[in-house]
Order: sequence, then structure tokens, then C-alpha cells
Amino acid sequence: MNKIRHTAFALTLPVLLCGCFSHWHAAPFNEGSGLDGETVLLVPFREVAANADLWYGESRRGRAIAESVEIWAGEKGVDARIVTGERVVEAQKAIRDWTKPRLGDSDWGRIGKSVGARFVVEGIIEEFALKSPRSVGFFDAKAVISYRVLDTEKSKVVHQRKRWRVGRERGSEGQFKVDFEFDNPRKIELALLALIGERLGEELYGYSD
Repeated sequence: MNKIRHTAFALTLPVLLCGCFSHWHAAPFNEGSGLDGETVLLVPFREVAANADLWYGESRRGRAIAESVEIWAGEKGVDARIVTGERVVEAQKAIRDWTKPRLGDSDWGRIGKSVGARFVVEGIIEEFALKSPRSVGFFDAKAVISYRVLDTEKSKVVHQRKRWRVGRERGSEGQFKVDFEFDNPRKIELALLALIGERLGEELYGYSD
């Protein structure tokens, strides 16, 4: 018996020493499951930041955020079933060519169903800046976004975030802090967009740390 105990302790000792215990943070909706295993229409975000007024699909930053979520999901191995294909292209074109000032929940529900998606994720970039008006010669990047998750079967919002200031650290509402080892504006912009996609993915699917 002592030999078995010693063997078990020897196997668990490295874990105890390195503190290699991960903690799972559940998604804040769908009873913690979020969008895991669900079909999703991920719509490129609108953008109204910096005097821009770009509709869904028109903003390159909005498209980059959607791509970053997909990249994050692939790297983390989550069961992200983001719909693609010709029907999605047609749906996104219908959204881009929308003639009314806004899409109602029933419109989103109908569009999502048309591509076989159980949920739709849509949002808006409300602030995006690489420098603060108060800073001179230094980058001070920050972004503020809002997004919603709609259940297409009910045409109902099941989760949303309003004016979310994305921070470097999870749960931080502080602004994105730039690594001053580089000061290339394009690199900083890409880093901020990737961070938004990562944080959005964590909220939609949950994450471990």
C-alpha cells in the first residue's frame, strides 16, 4: 500500500510544484455553455469610431475582429461551428445592401435561419484609437465595442455587452496598454484587433487560465 501511495505522490508532485491547475471560466450565457457546439453566423462588425460610419461588412476592422475570433477558436480547439459557404456570402450581401436604418431582431433571426445558424453575433466598434488626444508622441491604443448574441429560433437577444472597453488583462476595463518595444502604428492596430477577437471568443465560448 505504501508503495502505491508513494507512486501516486510521485506522479502528482510535478503538478503540485508547478501549480499547473487551470480554472475554467464559463461563458456568461446559455448556462455557461455559450456558443459551444452551436451553429453561428458571425457578422463582421459595424464601425462608427473616428468619424467613420461603416455598415456591416464595410469595415476592415470589423472583418478583422471576426477573423480573429475564428483564429482564436482554431488555436484553442473549441467546438466553434461558424457557418460559411455561398449562403453566408449571400446573407452578408443582403445585410450590406439593407435599405432600412437598422435590422430588427426578427430580421436577424430570419437571416440567421436562412444560413442554418442557431445564433447570430453582431456588433459595433464604437471607439478605436491608437493615440489619446492628451498624449504627445506616444501610442495609447484603446477600443470600445458593443455586441449582441441572438437566438434565431426565438429572434431574441440572449446575451449582450454595451460599451465594453477591451483591456489587456481578462476582466480589465482599463485601456489596452501598448508594448513600447515597438511603435509601428499598423502593428499596434493589428495587436488590438487580435486582442478584441480573443476576448470576444472567450466570452462567447468560455476559457481556461
